[in-house]
Amino acid sequence: MGQAIASLTTGELVALSAAKDQVQQALEERRQATLAIASASQTSIQQQTQMRQAIETLRRDIDPQRTDQIRLQERLHQLEQQIEALHEQSSTLGDSPTAAEDDSLAHRLAAAEQAIQDTAAKIAAAEAELSVQRDTQTRLLKEQRDKQRDLDKLEAQTQAMQESQGTHATRLLLESGLAGISGLVAQLGKVDPKYQLALDIAAGARLGYLVVEDDRVAAQGIQFLKQRKAGRATFLPLNKIRAPRFTPVPDWKRPDGFLDYAVNLIDCEPRYRDIFGYTFGSTVVFDTLQSARQYLGDYRIVTLEGEILETSGAMTGGNVSSRSGSLHFGTVEPAESSEAQALRQRLSDIEVLLERCDRDLNTTSATLQTLTQSLMTQRQQYRELQLAGEQQQAQQQQQAQQRATLATQLSQHQQELASTQTRLQELAELLPVQEAEIARQQQALSELEQSQAHSEWQQAQAAVGQLEAQLSDRQQALQAAERRLQDLHNQRQQLDLALNQAQQTLTTLAQQQGDRDQQLGQIQQQQTGLNGEIAQLRQQMAALDQTLATEKAARDELEQRLRTQRTQTQQQEWERQKLIETQQERRQQLAEAQELLATQAAELPDPLPEIPPETDLEELRKELRSLQRRMEAMEPVNMLALEEYNRTEERLGELTHKLTTLEEERTELLLRIETFTTLRRQAFTEAYNAVNENFQAIFAELSDGDGHLQLEDPEDPFNGGLNLVAHPKGKPVRRLASMSGGEKSLTALGFIFALQRYRPSPFYAFDEVDMFLDGANVERLSRMIKRQAESAQFIVVSLRRPMIESAQRTIGVTQARGAYTQVLGIDLQAQSATQ
Repeated sequence: MGQAIASLTTGELVALSAAKDQVQQALEERRQATLAIASASQTSIQQQTQMRQAIETLRRDIDPQRTDQIRLQERLHQLEQQIEALHEQSSTLGDSPTAAEDDSLAHRLAAAEQAIQDTAAKIAAAEAELSVQRDTQTRLLKEQRDKQRDLDKLEAQTQAMQESQGTHATRLLLESGLAGISGLVAQLGKVDPKYQLALDIAAGARLGYLVVEDDRVAAQGIQFLKQRKAGRATFLPLNKIRAPRFTPVPDWKRPDGFLDYAVNLIDCEPRYRDIFGYTFGSTVVFDTLQSARQYLGDYRIVTLEGEILETSGAMTGGNVSSRSGSLHFGTVEPAESSEAQALRQRLSDIEVLLERCDRDLNTTSATLQTLTQSLMTQRQQYRELQLAGEQQQAQQQQQAQQRATLATQLSQHQQELASTQTRLQELAELLPVQEAEIARQQQALSELEQSQAHSEWQQAQAAVGQLEAQLSDRQQALQAAERRLQDLHNQRQQLDLALNQAQQTLTTLAQQQGDRDQQLGQIQQQQTGLNGEIAQLRQQMAALDQTLATEKAARDELEQRLRTQRTQTQQQEWERQKLIETQQERRQQLAEAQELLATQAAELPDPLPEIPPETDLEELRKELRSLQRRMEAMEPVNMLALEEYNRTEERLGELTHKLTTLEEERTELLLRIETFTTLRRQAFTEAYNAVNENFQAIFAELSDGDGHLQLEDPEDPFNGGLNLVAHPKGKPVRRLASMSGGEKSLTALGFIFALQRYRPSPFYAFDEVDMFLDGANVERLSRMIKRQAESAQFIVVSLRRPMIESAQRTIGVTQARGAYTQVLGIDLQAQSATQ
């Protein structure tokens, strides 16, 4: 590039400048010669010269106009292209979003927002429902714990009573399967309901005595209780028990009210007659206490209402409650009290409700989770729609700016195009006139040039023209060379800039390469040191491998020996375990055989019957088969019973389905009741807290003291009442009943205003509520009513001055003379404003 510039500067450019100077010098010489010729024929030449000057002047005037015309035509073409490009660019921007599209996006945003609000409302409702269900579950769990504790207490009391009566030990004996036990005394007899209470009380604790076949069974039962450490029990052996002997009173000698002997009112098997004789003895049954008192000391008497009169003169009686856990004649086990039955029923209902509540909680939680996920999705879609709307607005703004810019440019180009077209039109009108003038001048000049002077002048002028043409060519060549020189200089500057950047990059890379070489040297040094360490480590590893191989061989040998010993040990342990299991099985079989033998021995009659030696087992088997055939001969089976069974089973299925449906509906109703109870309690708690807070503030304002509301049973507020605790300033805390009339009025009014603040009523009527108040308290009350009157209407009947002065409207009612009432209306506020 430098050589080309140097060659162009020193060679071609110098040569072109020299050639231009030579041509310009020749031109000057020719012009001088032309002037000499012109002086010879001055007149003709002057005319020609004037004409040529005029023509030259016209040409000088027309050439710029032609150039301007060409330039304007080119500019006109460029403007048309630019306008067309602007139109194309405007068309590529696309149409702006229509109002329908904007409305559609706004409608979608509104629909998405409405969907979010609906889902949020559903979530709030589900959360509220879930909270209520959880509160219900918590309350039911607490009630379940409380009821279970109460039931446990009742069961403990019942068990203690049973242990005191001996029924706990007897129940264990009855469940033990011990042979020879007949049952409890209460189980072996039946009584007319009319005498039930009397005989139960007369028998007392003896109802829980255990009747056995003989004293041997009693001894076994006592030994059983000792082994189990199950308490004590009283046994009545049938072979040893003896009823007390007494002489019955004949029927004709029985006094009034004497019903019968207690033992005669028991319906039982004959073999248990002595048992009941021992239980009741000579106890007699009278109808009333009044008739029995006359014979106190003569008999052991029990009345139908349960009074006991002993022969010693002692009398026992009073209120007879339903004795839970007590035995009664005809019962199998002690009866459970109605309270315990109610607790069990409630616990069963609570358990079912808790199961249903758990299921509803799971369903509500799943629904809440689904709604939450749906809300997140809807919010995401809403955000996407917002982003799309924002992008659309930004795009609209950008397009609007681009359209405005394009419109501005288009307007400018159109204005320029219009001015260019106007100028071209002017030039199109002016140029023909000037060209016609030049043609006329040239015609006149050609006539003058036909002379000899003119020919010489023409030749000289032609030579001047050639020289001028050569000079023009030389100038154009010189200008082209200068332009090439300027282009080369520009290229050289760009190359110098690129070269500087390349040199800077090369310097940076050289520095980086130096750093890398330095790091590579350090790494090579480290690698050399590491290679030495690796060689040492390899030698050490070779030595360790040899040692490790030796140790592994020793270890393998020891492991082999250990596995052999473990295998032997496991084999021995397995054999020992097998022997132990076999021994336990044998012992269990022996115990079962002994139990079976003892059971069979107990079932055998005592003494054992003697089997005749001539009894043949084969004959007994034949008799057994004969009996089986006789049983089979009783067939065929009634097949209608199968149809009846199918109908009954189908009916049972229908009833079971209906029962299941009813149980589900009952559970649903109970759960709704519990839910309503929870909602009622929440509403009450909310109202109570708000009213209590209002009461504290209002009472402090009315009396300069403090007061609050207090529930009698905070755990179950619906099971108790509500107390107003008031502490007027300077006085101790009192109950409402012990307060003065003014204090009662202030406390009651504070409670009314507290209710009014929580849930205002539109209208209140007070009839002389300030009658028991002093002046200061009346002023406080009037200010309170005036402030409360901003949210409700108050009509107060009062005779006190502060109350009347605070009223907005005052109506006076007086009894005039005669039998009529006079009513006057006074606007105190207007009068006070006038004053």
